[in-house]
This record gives sequence, structure tokens and C-alpha cells, in this order.
Amino acid sequence: MGLLGAGEVAQLIHLPIFHQLSDRFDVVSLYDPSPTVVARVAAHWSIPRTYTSVEAFLADPALDAVMILSPDQFHEEHARAAFAAGLHVFLEKPACLTDTQFARLQKDFEASDRVGMVGYMRCYAPAFTKAQSLLPTFRKIRHVRVRDIICEGPWFFDSWAQVAVPDGDIPPDLLSSGRQARHDAIMSVCGTDAPAHLLRGYEVLTGLGIHAFSAMRVLLGRPHRVIAAHIGASGTEINIWFDYGTFIASYECLIDDVARFDSSLEVIGDTQRMELRYDTPYIRNLPGRVIFHETVGTDNTVTEFGPYYQDPFQAELIAFHAAVLNGAPLADAFPDAAHDLALCREIMVAAKANPAAPPGR
Repeated sequence: MGLLGAGEVAQLIHLPIFHQLSDRFDVVSLYDPSPTVVARVAAHWSIPRTYTSVEAFLADPALDAVMILSPDQFHEEHARAAFAAGLHVFLEKPACLTDTQFARLQKDFEASDRVGMVGYMRCYAPAFTKAQSLLPTFRKIRHVRVRDIICEGPWFFDSWAQVAVPDGDIPPDLLSSGRQARHDAIMSVCGTDAPAHLLRGYEVLTGLGIHAFSAMRVLLGRPHRVIAAHIGASGTEINIWFDYGTFIASYECLIDDVARFDSSLEVIGDTQRMELRYDTPYIRNLPGRVIFHETVGTDNTVTEFGPYYQDPFQAELIAFHAAVLNGAPLADAFPDAAHDLALCREIMVAAKANPAAPPGR
């Protein structure tokens, strides 16, 4: 395995799990544009070869597969180059910043005989698979409520983690071209007339919301349409209503500075209710749970399944390994990421039709 990108997620999440799964994976090479970061991370994890050139990294003959952890605006370019090099690809979410980018990437994936996987770890969490097994017991779904009310990762890890950061040694032209590529991609979806809060909202949708959208899709199928969407003045307050034909699904998102991670997916029927709960991924092995509530006549039962302590990131890497070695099916096929990016575009159309109020108390 080679890691393309040695930033925060590589250091705090994936590399510790690769170490745990050393019977399945051997991390042999590491790329990062920062010589400082790549040297420090490789030394800490005993990774034998380092690169500051993507081309040289992908040409490493020892590689079977790559994990792409570069900034979102480079995902299309790096994943396409990896497939062209004949490598299996684990691509962190979002697969790309736009559905147009992913359409080009999907063609290269389909032309290869390699495994492609998008890092939707929530769909591999033991609590999620338990929720999948319980869903068929619902005779009718009346409402679905999805929630991401969170404090961002640094609050959870700043007090105990030391993350290697660039020492001003990333080439300036790479920084400027990356910023421009990100801006151009987001503007292509939001429109050149989009105000700043919508641009920020799209970043939140593709960075955080897309976890919820992929989980909804795998569990419930694709929504028929976006009924309405509202993105608040900061871009980090988002409410969306999805039409599933026989029921409505609502999504609420808020990123603030209250130290908690309130993320859940709730399915409500006539006599049943199921709630799937996630915790912050930045503290390892925090448990997931499923609460199943059923009322039939005078009988009223609440059952908690779990807590499940297996890390969802570990579960998805085990699934990736099985897909590469044994052809095992993935919980979420690589091409299906196109639906999530198309949904993000549809949400932005709805949000532009529902402008935010000006900032206030």
C-alpha cells in the first residue's frame, strides 16, 4: 500500500489502522508535497520510501494499491493517474468535488480491472450493518431524520495529538494552483454569482454531509428529489428536505464550537422507530449504537444493539482488502458516488432559490 497524502487524516486515523492490520497491509511508500511532513511521518511509522513527486510515487513498482488522501480538488487527477498506473484505489471522500469530475474518473475506473472504493466509512460501521438488518422489519416508513450537529475534529485531538504540518515548504505554485482548482470546481456547481455562504455550504456538503447522503442512499435508496434546502449565513447551518415518494427525509447540519458530536440517522414507522448513532471519528473506537423502539398494542419495548467498538475506518479497510484479494463485493459500489455528488448539485440549486437571512443574533 502507498499513501498519497500525509496530512491530518493519514496521521491520526489511517496509519494507526494500517499498523493494526499489518497482517493484511504493508505500507511501503508515502507521498506528500511537504518534505518536512513526509520525512517526519515516514520516520514515525517506519515507511521505507518517500516521495514529493506524484509521478514518481505512482511509478513505485512495489505498489499494489494506493490510498488517496490529497486535498479534494486533486482527487480526480490523482485517482485517474492511479488507475492508469494499474493500481487499486481507495479514494477518501468526497470522491471528487463535482459530479462532472467524477464522470471523467468513472470512465477510467470502468476501463481498468482494478478495485475502486470511496471512503464512506459510516456504511461499514457495525452499527450501520445492524440497522440494515433491522430495516426490513418496518412495515411502513413514515419519516426519516438525519442529523450532523458537531464540533470539528481539532477540538477532540489538539490536546493529545501532535500532527506534523508543513514548514512553509510546499511549492508556492502548487498551493496557488490548488486553491484556484478548488475555487473553480465549487463555482462550477454554485455559479459565479453565488454568495460566500453558499460556497462555504457546498464545502460542508461535500466534506461532512456526503457521509450522511451516502448512508441514506445505501440504507434507503436514492431520494426522488430535493424539496427544499436552506443554507444559513455562515454556510455551516444547513437544512434539507428530501422526497422519497411515500415519506420525507430531513437533514440538519450545524458546525459550532460546542464540544460534542451528535450524528444520527433515525427511521420512524407506524409502530417502530430505529436510531443509528455515530460519534466523532477523531477519537478511536468510540462505540456506535442502534436503538430500536417498537410499540404493539400494550407492549412497548426499547432495545439497544451495541455498543459496537470496532472502528468504522478499520471495517472499511478490511472490506477493501477483501475486495482486492478475493473479489468480495463492497457495501457501496465505486460508481454510486456519482449519485451523491449529483445530489449535492441539486441541493445547491434548491438553496439558491431559498436565500439566507443576513447574519444576526
